[in-house]
Amino acid sequence: MMSYTAWIISIGNELLIGKTVNTNAAWLARKLTLLGYDVRRIITVPDNEEDEVEVFRDAIRRGVRVVISTGGLGPTFDDRTSEYLAKALNRKYVINDDALRLVIETFKSRGLELTEPRLKQAKMPEGARPLPNPVGTAPGIWVEEGNTVIIALPGVPAEMMAYSRTTWSLNYVR
Repeated sequence: MMSYTAWIISIGNELLIGKTVNTNAAWLARKLTLLGYDVRRIITVPDNEEDEVEVFRDAIRRGVRVVISTGGLGPTFDDRTSEYLAKALNRKYVINDDALRLVIETFKSRGLELTEPRLKQAKMPEGARPLPNPVGTAPGIWVEEGNTVIIALPGVPAEMMAYSRTTWSLNYVR
């Protein structure tokens, strides 16, 4: 059986200062390994443009088959992973119609107002596919660049783990 390479990128200042324990990386590494992936890197970067752009570009340049990032997809001012991913891919950062529909439905079903920061969760790199969030509000992102599949997931552990029970699967990457 052929093994595919994988990197896990954890994004957040709270992880680097020890405020939050990075349970997502361990959970993803275990899951990927069980699926037959060869996890080659677990990288933690701060919430900043330079580091996020650099690590995504490095993974693509090295031909990593699957990159899964966690964190930075929410409505707060420092949640900018989607924007930085667009920059790393040299793509436009646009409102994705499918993501917009998901975001509107999510907030409407919860009786919550659709504010500008919440709408930001519908923006992603041009050509990306939104992944419905079964627990939270920010859709995940599936985008392909060359032979690399990048999957950006929310950083909240319950949200990140909930994606493993949805209709898409890492098995489709192969």
